[in-house]
Parts: sequence; structure tokens; C-alpha cells
Amino acid sequence: MEDIRALKEGDTLIFEQVYNAYNEKLYFYFLKHTRSQLWSEELLQTTFVKLWRYRGGLSAEHPLSAQIFRIAKTALIDLMRQQRQHREFLQSYTSDLLNHDQHTAPANKDAVYHLHQEMDKLPPVRKKVFMLSRIDGLSHKEISSMLSISPKTVEVHISKALKQLRRALFLFTLM
Repeated sequence: MEDIRALKEGDTLIFEQVYNAYNEKLYFYFLKHTRSQLWSEELLQTTFVKLWRYRGGLSAEHPLSAQIFRIAKTALIDLMRQQRQHREFLQSYTSDLLNHDQHTAPANKDAVYHLHQEMDKLPPVRKKVFMLSRIDGLSHKEISSMLSISPKTVEVHISKALKQLRRALFLFTLM
């Protein structure tokens, strides 16, 4: 309970001790559920950012470990929802594109495949910003808060991603 009080007061030394005590347990918790080192690291960071950001809301009535794992579970659920929404969007988009006109379906199928390949080539942060904006429908302000970057940086990432994807699709249509 003393740790909770110190965290609420902004004690960075206690925060570091809490991080050292829980980071490995949380990492393996995430790895068990995601089977991805990258996502586990991302979720670990998200959990501790949220713990620090919302430290004022910690309760002295519940053990710190339970509150940390509640934050972790919520972060994991949010990620799973985003992934599901992303898959559903891509399936729906691809299906709509392919069913729109039977005569152009092979070309559209190739274009969708090419677009997906090009999206995978985006730098990781740019891809994440683009997906949060265009797939998950988050605002620039929400994305900037989530990723701890400025709204202008979000705008620049989206602009550059769109430019790269448009250029790639344009070159694809010339083939």
C-alpha cells in the first residue's frame, strides 16, 4: 500500500522498482497470449505508460499487482479488438472490391495484394499511425495521445504513408 501512495505522489524511484518487479511477469503474460515478441514489448510499454499516466486513480484498497494486471489485461483486450477490427475491415474491403465487378476482379485482387505488401513496407511507427487513423478511425489527437507524439507528427506520418501508397498503386497500374 505504501508503493501505491508513493506512485500517486509521482515517486519515480518507486515506479522504477515496480517496473523491475513486474516487467518480466507481464512480458511473459503478453507473450503467452500474443505469441509475438513485438506485441508483447508494445503491450508492456503501454501498460506502464498507463500505470504512470493514471497513477492518481490507483486504489489503496486493492493490491498493486492486481491493479497492474488489470491494466495489462485491458491493454491486451484493446489490442485484440484492434486486430479483429483490422482483419474484418480488410476482409470486407477485399470482398467488396472483388465482388464489385467480376470482369476486373483479378486486377483488383492483385491491386489489393500489392497494397497490402506496400503497407508492410511502411516504417513501423508510420504504419501504426496510418492503421490507427484509417482502419481504427481514431482522431489525430487520440493517436498523438496514445503514441506520445504530437498531432502534427501524426499528420505528417499519415501524409507520407498516403503518398507512398498512392505512388505504389500508381506504379502498379502502369504495369
